[in-house]
Amino acid sequence: MPLDGEETALVRPYLVEHERRQERARQRRRCLALVLAADFGVDLDRHLVGAAGVA
Repeated sequence: MPLDGEETALVRPYLVEHERRQERARQRRRCLALVLAADFGVDLDRHLVGAAGVA
């Protein structure tokens, strides 16, 4: 009997968990940036025009 391709897992579970952790970390960073921008007026944008020469 042939295997059903939709029922077999082709991705290792540790890889899926790693990607989920990365996505949760990205979402936490976005949430923090939103809170800082909304509450304190802090802008965490790293692509500011003219900011390349400032250190």
